[in-house]
Amino acid sequence: MLAAKIPSSSLDSETTQSDGSCLFLTIPSEITAQIFTYCLPASISPPEIDTAPLLLTRICRDWRNLAQDSPELWTSLKIDRAAIPVELIETWLSRAQTLPLSLELEVSSWDDVPWNSAEVIVVFERHSQTWRDVALDLPFEQLYLFGESSHLHLPLLERLAVAIHELALELPPLTAFQNAPALRRLSLSRDVLGTKMQLPWAQITSMEFGSGSLRPEDVLTILQFTPNVVKCSVTTHNDLESVLPDVVAPFMFLTSLKLETIVPEVMNIFDHISVPALQVLDLSSILFSGRELVRRLRPILSQPAIRLRDLRIRIDGDKPREADFLQVLEMQSALENFELWEGSLGLLIAICRRLTLSLSDGSPVLLPHLRSFSASPHIYPAAEITTTFPVMLDALVDALSSRWAAPSGSCTRIRDCGLSWSGAMTDDLDNIVEAFRPRRAELIALGINMSLLSLSAFGSKFTL
Repeated sequence: MLAAKIPSSSLDSETTQSDGSCLFLTIPSEITAQIFTYCLPASISPPEIDTAPLLLTRICRDWRNLAQDSPELWTSLKIDRAAIPVELIETWLSRAQTLPLSLELEVSSWDDVPWNSAEVIVVFERHSQTWRDVALDLPFEQLYLFGESSHLHLPLLERLAVAIHELALELPPLTAFQNAPALRRLSLSRDVLGTKMQLPWAQITSMEFGSGSLRPEDVLTILQFTPNVVKCSVTTHNDLESVLPDVVAPFMFLTSLKLETIVPEVMNIFDHISVPALQVLDLSSILFSGRELVRRLRPILSQPAIRLRDLRIRIDGDKPREADFLQVLEMQSALENFELWEGSLGLLIAICRRLTLSLSDGSPVLLPHLRSFSASPHIYPAAEITTTFPVMLDALVDALSSRWAAPSGSCTRIRDCGLSWSGAMTDDLDNIVEAFRPRRAELIALGINMSLLSLSAFGSKFTL
């Protein structure tokens, strides 16, 4: 039962044990209050009468008083139902006193119970001085209710997430969230550039755009809005008529970039940006063919200024020439984490065998600083199970073992390895994996954390 359906006065009503104190309160109240914080939900959630902190107020009078006087119990709140009384929301947030707040407000356009979100917004706004992490999921027009009664000052706001639906482009600029000197993290689900949403763009260091509403040229525009961005994750949609500007813009602080799209042409943005500080490149959501992947990665990874530490890629469709792919990897000798999704058993074997090769001084030919390696090959046809899969397993063990046997200082030991596979699944495969147990034990004895996971149409299965 929702606490929201109970009159707010009932939160302070007497419960059992009115004549005595809880034995638990022989512990100092400061320690008890700290223990209370471990009873809170793991994530931000709506108020529930059978969940802390409301549950704590129903045990006895002493617990209720202590819980009400512990502001750290009331610093997070999610509102996603019409039935939650505004009075309860106000009481909840007031109990947090001056501590920073984490808030979520979700208004579903298909909610069965119509409700006046304006009243909730007024309450949220009343406590805007202590907002720290705020997520809003509502029609764009309702965002204009913020700051309508008074200009918002958001001195503690560090993260703002806005999921916009029912977009109306004819609305005037939205200025409610521009006075936020501490805002650094931004998450938006739609292209807000067209809506003229005014934000302190220049101070944003972490940015996420989801839902695939952006075109490749929009990505460039957003990056130009945020010259100091350090971490960026963008989802784009397929637009065959995209025209990128004939400029090259420097982004001196961008260290992490994740691109998600079904159109590989988004990679053309690298012809128009300079990212000398880039360390993490995640392309694991882009469905490249093998040859297309090599063609598009080569000019990026060959830039002398770029020294990646983390690379995540996916291969879909035809396989790349193994020599070309290995040449691309050799361009980034500083790589510490490498994840290869899909691909073929043959390509993985070629990578593992190259990992075992050394130069005359004993240093590895490929990825000398690699610490973590994950691969997820696709097994097809079924004949590969008995012919190629065992060869791949042996090549992988040999590669990992050779790094631990290498002279000290010549390379970094690979300590984490994840192997998963999909495609043809037969009893032979289970038998091969079972026979692999002794070799996996060798790796564990060395101190290598190795996980194996089979991915079938019926879900994932931990094999070892």
